[in-house]
Amino acid sequence: MWFQITAVFFVLLFWAIFFVAIQSARMRRKQSKLTQRFLHDENEANSVRKQPLDPELFFTADLKELPLMPEGDPHKVERAANRKMIRFDKPMSNLELKKRYGRLQLEYLAHYEENFNDYLRCLTKWGEALVQEENPADALRVLHHAISLGSEYRNTYKLTADIYANAKDTENLEELLSKVVFYTFRDPATANHIITYIQEKITEIPT
Repeated sequence: MWFQITAVFFVLLFWAIFFVAIQSARMRRKQSKLTQRFLHDENEANSVRKQPLDPELFFTADLKELPLMPEGDPHKVERAANRKMIRFDKPMSNLELKKRYGRLQLEYLAHYEENFNDYLRCLTKWGEALVQEENPADALRVLHHAISLGSEYRNTYKLTADIYANAKDTENLEELLSKVVFYTFRDPATANHIITYIQEKITEIPT
């Protein structure tokens, strides 16, 4: 009896080891193919000659629709608005950028995109300053502008939600929530944080 149990155990152990070995081999082959594909795509992208940047990529800031700029531009909005900026309609990886515009354009693209992100960051700081100055109407104009341009800064949305919550404006809070839900953030954690924050603000308003 003991011999039979031992034999069954070793048979099961053998098949378990065999199964694990097969799965590991499959995973190694799959990983090898992915690595080869990645290296192939990288080599292909790096071989693309420098291409001119599409004029429609460049973004020109329009400050006419915003409140009067504070004297001295303390939030550096005007300075940021005058820089050369690029706004992508959808996030693009470095590989995609190199394939389309060439490796030599990558540094310029990153710099121009960072200028755009800095503009959104400055708008958010300005909106926050207007909230602190108890000027929610102008703050909303600035924050709405940043949201319309695809800001991914948490404070852009949280400040907007705070203004609506203070006004007990459930309708606009729900509209803001809908915008966040249907917008594709580069960082899903940022989107989840904003969604949770807005939902909490909605539940705090008495029905």
